[in-house]
Amino acid sequence: MLTRRQLLSQSLAAPLLAQTGAKRPNIVFLFSDDHHFQALGAAGNPHIKTPNLDRLAAGGVRFVNGVVSTSQCNPSRGIMLSGREAVQTGLESNGRTDFTKDIGPSVVEQLRRSGYDTVQIGKWHVTPKQKAMGFNRAPLWLAGGSSKYQDPKLRRGLDGADEVVEGHITDLFTNAAIEEVKRPRQEPYFLWLAYNAPHGPLYADEKFTDLYAAKSNAQLAPPLHASGGTPFNWGLYYAAISQLDDAIGRLFQAIEAAGQWDNTVIFFVGDNGFMCGTRGWNGKVVHWDESIRVPLLAGGGPVKKAVVNDAVGTIDVSATWLDLAGVKPERPLAGRSLVSYLKTGKGTVDGAFCSWVDGRKEGLTTGVAVEPYRLVRTDRYKLVVFESRKKELYDCITDVGEHLNLINDPRSTALRQRMEAKLRARLKAIGDPALAWM
Repeated sequence: MLTRRQLLSQSLAAPLLAQTGAKRPNIVFLFSDDHHFQALGAAGNPHIKTPNLDRLAAGGVRFVNGVVSTSQCNPSRGIMLSGREAVQTGLESNGRTDFTKDIGPSVVEQLRRSGYDTVQIGKWHVTPKQKAMGFNRAPLWLAGGSSKYQDPKLRRGLDGADEVVEGHITDLFTNAAIEEVKRPRQEPYFLWLAYNAPHGPLYADEKFTDLYAAKSNAQLAPPLHASGGTPFNWGLYYAAISQLDDAIGRLFQAIEAAGQWDNTVIFFVGDNGFMCGTRGWNGKVVHWDESIRVPLLAGGGPVKKAVVNDAVGTIDVSATWLDLAGVKPERPLAGRSLVSYLKTGKGTVDGAFCSWVDGRKEGLTTGVAVEPYRLVRTDRYKLVVFESRKKELYDCITDVGEHLNLINDPRSTALRQRMEAKLRARLKAIGDPALAWM
């Protein structure tokens, strides 16, 4: 095992650590799958039961306007691993699952080089294997994009093959994570725990489905969910999330029992939103808020209690991991650190960005093409620019359903120009060819 001196000499963070002498925190990253932004009690939904995540939100930071950088499972994971946008990595959709551009060492690899024990558990769903992305171990994981919940086919170890593992997938992943929390180690750890809940095909144990059996699906819809559209089974969807919440509560207990809570920062993030029948769409990818907004929480002992309305991106989370670890990125990241928000409840992140890059019908398993777009979302407004040069501008507070396009409203000229300038600066900064659409 390397000595502390050797680890620091290899670390990109060595100068900072030498100056501060600070003990670096453990980092736990919890990823849910196809998670509607209001499918949490803490998000103002009185119907769903998520007491453990609600407690995390109450004691830490809840980013009200969390925005996923690309609203689909595979590119969302690539963005978190690389700290760069889909257009910068070439991992653009579920139809293009590998990095086709040089991303350099992943964010996780940079954490590993700095001395973190890096562990991946749960849904993987990208082509490069975990070791290539910087993980030391992968005790239990799902190779593909979806799975049945009961007795799933999973893999054990970095080079494992599919095998049937008895039990509920949410509990199986959690049990593996608890074992990692208990593992004796001297170094800090980074745990990537990616659940497949509430991705379909939905299933939950009876004790959780019973929580919602007394109400109709119409009665269970979140307060901000638009009426009409395609019918959606909110009861089963919520049950899968409640079972997820229960499992996460067990993980929190294990962290506390191990005496780690005071030095552990926990992130809970949805990999993308879910339309849940709005506009007749049971999926994601599209530019509407139900698709791009996600639950985004941070908690644990070092995190200050706060509610943040500033719009932040999921890509900002991986930049935050490096900042928490004191690691200077080897290459410029597209995300911005949120550490100031975690320490003080305040920060300077000004807008979140989202893109859809793959305009081929192969980008979706449905075989339906979605026009590429780029958008910027603030705490109130959203500007969307499409490949066809069409533009849309919405007030997401007064027009929650995004029905009134303000782009040609003369009263919104100044607002449009400010939003266009913000998006233009972003596209230029990351070298996005979509700058030509502006």
